[in-house]
Amino acid sequence: MTPAMASLPPMESTAGTRPRQRWRVALGIAAALLLGLLVTPSPLAAQDAPSTRAGAAEAARRAKAAALAEAPPPNRVERTFSFIEESRLFGRVFNPARGWFAQVGGVGEGNGFTLGGGYRQPTPLGVLTVRGLGSLRESHLLGVDFTRAFLPRDAGFITASVTRRHEAVQRYYGEGPDTSFDDRTSFGLSATQVDLTAGVRVTRWLTGTAGVGFANPDIKASSEASRVPGTQGVHDDRSAPGLTFQPEYVISHLGVVIDTRDTANPRRGGLYQAQVRRFDDRDGGAYSFTDTRIELQQFIPFWNLSRVLALRVLAQHADGLGQAQVPFYLMPTLGGARSLRGYDRQRFRDRSQLLISAEYRYEVNPFLMAAVFYDAGQVAADWSAFHIKDLRDAYGIGFRFGYSNAVALRADVAFGGEDPVRLIVGFSTSF
Repeated sequence: MTPAMASLPPMESTAGTRPRQRWRVALGIAAALLLGLLVTPSPLAAQDAPSTRAGAAEAARRAKAAALAEAPPPNRVERTFSFIEESRLFGRVFNPARGWFAQVGGVGEGNGFTLGGGYRQPTPLGVLTVRGLGSLRESHLLGVDFTRAFLPRDAGFITASVTRRHEAVQRYYGEGPDTSFDDRTSFGLSATQVDLTAGVRVTRWLTGTAGVGFANPDIKASSEASRVPGTQGVHDDRSAPGLTFQPEYVISHLGVVIDTRDTANPRRGGLYQAQVRRFDDRDGGAYSFTDTRIELQQFIPFWNLSRVLALRVLAQHADGLGQAQVPFYLMPTLGGARSLRGYDRQRFRDRSQLLISAEYRYEVNPFLMAAVFYDAGQVAADWSAFHIKDLRDAYGIGFRFGYSNAVALRADVAFGGEDPVRLIVGFSTSF
């Protein structure tokens, strides 16, 4: 998803019945994240100790060989997954270096089962990729992107993309943390996006990016309007800013990524990202705003990497320029498969959001990972309005199917939201 589209969308409970417990949980997660930052080897130290990494890798290979020698013969399922991994079947079907490929998902959560594919062609100037996706809920995506690497060791890159997408099943419950589930409405959102991004990998673990783009969001009728009221018929510009008029935007963005995860095994290390985007309304400036997003992820392995404590903190704030407003369809949202999993997608929406997630991941076998997770989050008009006692939370269990640390299928069962149980099925990891 291009930076220009990153914010284009993808029974009322009380403010919190267990403030003390949530306070302790939030403090525990923050403490564990800080511990992970302290115990994770620094990137510079990792670069200065190649022999240590080589020795550890050799020891791991010997241990695996010894375990395989003592293990019982694999069953049919294990043999099938071993064949898929050794033949790199998934990579050849879904992410080949050149040629045709298939793709599942990618239009946006809630838009139904999405299937499609594309073609990738390396050229002397760079790599050209064309793709098309469609869903049974009348959503689609068509895109062309071109990437060129430059500088020694391909440390620099430029990516140009043009995308046309339509997400037919967006949700709006109103603005703020105390909206009612009964106020659910639906709308569709289309946009043509153009983006040009340049980046430089300063070190193995530090990357900086900058870019500029264009987008023309357009609100449409939702494909589920027959059973969920349309946003256009319930709200106006006071309760849903930007509902009756959607401007064209010029979008500029700056970002930095610090990635200290182990290249061979991303279950160790951290991923820290920050991005600032400016949306300039070309049709008068009434909806110009800036968007700041900070996300921290920390992975703390133990028991020979078979157990992982995965932690995530996400903070985002959109602020109108001067007297300008932030359109409701570009506000941060909470709820769904990758944020507050006990609640419906886009359940809470406002100019600011805070999300804290923790997962205990347990390797059942090389192709199956089980997880116990906890999410807590809140939306508000500003970061200063967040209160620990008002956090919404959810918890549950899940399974991730895949190989080589890549998730091909994820199934989560979440509790603690407005429904007694929520089943979430996706084709990527939660974070």
